[in-house]
Amino acid sequence: MNWLMRRCKNCGRYTLTKERCPHCGGELVVPHPPRFSPVDKYVEYRLRMKLEKRILNLEEKPSYVP
Repeated sequence: MNWLMRRCKNCGRYTLTKERCPHCGGELVVPHPPRFSPVDKYVEYRLRMKLEKRILNLEEKPSYVP
């Protein structure tokens, strides 16, 4: 999908230009979140990466489980 709107990292203003911010000359980023899909093709890879970097511990019981 082609997004038209961009947001400046420096000043936070929105613009339709794609190169640089016309107000401050800062870098532009796409402000829209990535598309959501209930069928996630990459969940296995993300889970494996989190386990390898010890971000996620499956042996520890979460605090919200009774």
